[in-house]
Amino acid sequence: MSRGLMRVLAVVALLGGAATGITGCYTACPAIGYVNGVVVDVSVFPETAAVQFCVDAECSPAPGEDETVSTNLFAASRQDDRTWRLMFDMSTPEDVDIRLFDAQGTVIHESEEPIAWTHADGPCGGPSTADPLILEP
Repeated sequence: MSRGLMRVLAVVALLGGAATGITGCYTACPAIGYVNGVVVDVSVFPETAAVQFCVDAECSPAPGEDETVSTNLFAASRQDDRTWRLMFDMSTPEDVDIRLFDAQGTVIHESEEPIAWTHADGPCGGPSTADPLILEP
């Protein structure tokens, strides 16, 4: 085989390998967001009818409040009689202020709770998870 042909084959092999390496290492992530959440166990407060939570100065709506631009990033939803799910935007706050309300809208419990997040480690990330927060009187 001629020296010129060997050079051409070597260049083709190098370029092919480089192209394969480049395309093999690139991951296209979808342009969608995700919501981080944590479960709150309120079983020691059986009269809980609503939950509000705040991170810094941003809060989910309190009972009777409509969502606003500053509250629509957070939501609390009842899972069953003893648990609620707090949903954050894509943030993972270190702690959260939680308020529990009875059916009349009276605050029956208020506390600051730390959250220990486990972060997704895939190439595109994903929602973070946390152990449930168990409220105590």
